[in-house]
Amino acid sequence: MTTPVASSTAIPFSATSDESKTRAYRTNTSFVAVYFPEPGKGQIIFLPEGAMLHVLRPSSCLSEGIEVMFENQIYNVFEIDLLARSSAIGEPIRTKGRAMAACA
Repeated sequence: MTTPVASSTAIPFSATSDESKTRAYRTNTSFVAVYFPEPGKGQIIFLPEGAMLHVLRPSSCLSEGIEVMFENQIYNVFEIDLLARSSAIGEPIRTKGRAMAACA
């Protein structure tokens, strides 16, 4: 009789995994963000409709907020505003472009 042998191989976390990729969004409407040019001195601004935002990390200044980059500036927005007022820009767009180039 044979005994089944199980083996496991650990796969280390890689910075190139899908979870670590920067998420990007395009705004559907204008909405509020906070810019902090100096610690403790926030300025309220409106991000324009059609702006491309890159999510960086959770906000250290706003509870339930995240930091996004727009035009080389870091802004703090509430995550709910980002999700409700913008559309995710995902990998299928780039994949589609590569597939079309391969067919040409």
